[in-house]
Order: sequence, then C-alpha cells, then structure tokens
Amino acid sequence: MKKTAKTAWSATGVAGLALSAAFVVSSLPASANVVAVTSPVSAGPAAHGQQYPDGPSSVDGSPLERCRRGTDYAAPGRNPVLDEPLNTGFKSNVGLSVKVQLEGGTFYGSRKLIFTNTGGAPVHTDCLVLKFRAPSGSVDHHYRASVQYGHPQQDYVEVPRGNGESHYIIRFGFHDVPLADRTVPVGQTWTYELAGSNQGAMSLEATRDSVEVLADMNVGGNNWISQYGTKRLGN
Repeated sequence: MKKTAKTAWSATGVAGLALSAAFVVSSLPASANVVAVTSPVSAGPAAHGQQYPDGPSSVDGSPLERCRRGTDYAAPGRNPVLDEPLNTGFKSNVGLSVKVQLEGGTFYGSRKLIFTNTGGAPVHTDCLVLKFRAPSGSVDHHYRASVQYGHPQQDYVEVPRGNGESHYIIRFGFHDVPLADRTVPVGQTWTYELAGSNQGAMSLEATRDSVEVLADMNVGGNNWISQYGTKRLGN
C-alpha cells in the first residue's frame, strides 16, 4: 500500500445514507440548454496527501475494493442531519472548486455540481462522501468524470427539510477498475447531477454554498455515512 501524509478535516455530524436512484457514469458530455450557472468557489488545501491502495481490482476484501459494498443502516426516526447547523460555505478536505449549473428549466431540469481538481495531486474519488442541499424529490442521479469509470456504486440518502429542499448525502464506490480510473487528475473535472422538478425551490448559489466534500484520506472507507440510515445501491 502506497502512503502519503494524511490531511485532517472535520465537519459537524455528517454520516449515513439510503438509496433510490440510478448511478450512471460516462465521460462529460457537452452542455445543452444551459439555463444558468454560478461562479465557482474553491476550498481545500493546495497540497493534500492520500493513502491509497495498490494492487488489482475485482478482488473482494482487498483495500482497492473497500467501498464496492456498503452496509445497510436503519434510518432513524428523526434524521440527525435535520438538527445540524446548515452549511453556508463550500468545504473540502482536498483542493477543489465547485460551480452549479441548471439545464432544462425550473419546472423540470438537471442541477449539476461541477467540480475541478485545483490541487497539486490527483484526487481519488473512491469512497468520497458528498453532502449538499438541493430541491426535494430528485428522481435521477448521475456521476460523470473526465476520466471514464466502470461499475460504479453509491450509498445515497435524501432527507427532506419540509420547505421544498432536501439534504442529499452520497458516498461513491467503484468496482472492477484500476486505481487510475478512480482518480481525477489535476485540472480535470467530475460532476454529480440530479434531475427533477421544482428546480426553482432553491437557488443554484444556495446549493453551491451548501456543498461539503470528504475524500477518503486513509483507506478507511469513510465512516461519515453511519448515522443517517444507509442502503446500498449497485450499478
């Protein structure tokens, strides 16, 4: 196992997931019918270190496949995310920028969180956890990157806030691809996309500023997902 220095970061009570959406991977398509896009904001260190596994893929139990499978956790009666302070500024433990783009329209459209690796090293997105707020009732979710991936999975939960907005918490997992295909090179992009109605319920800027990213820094698989109720979704 190759190792580099750890990067420390903390956030107030974030964990867990439950699932109901397709997890699709492809190369980034050309944007079509863009309605609006925010300016980008940046967070995270210019230099980061990640411990990452070496060796072959497709071997159950190997560190490279540590997030291929997830543990189902029963959803609590009242999800604890509802009692946490709202995040109002982009946070990340690796160097990233993010902007939010709306395609289609406010009645029904795709809200895209577009990330760029602004750090000095590749970002390994396997086991990365993404948390943000967006309009409730998303019916379709896609992960896309400038490097094509294979056999993706995710842990996912939507927790409605009751005002037309929801908390979304996602942990990415990949299977059957080498380490290089689980990383985003310096200067390259990856996107998480939600499609659904009622896109006017929340501004793009509010979604952008709610985003928190926790990359797996120590091959631990990110236990940030254990308290919100988790169900595994395969590809």
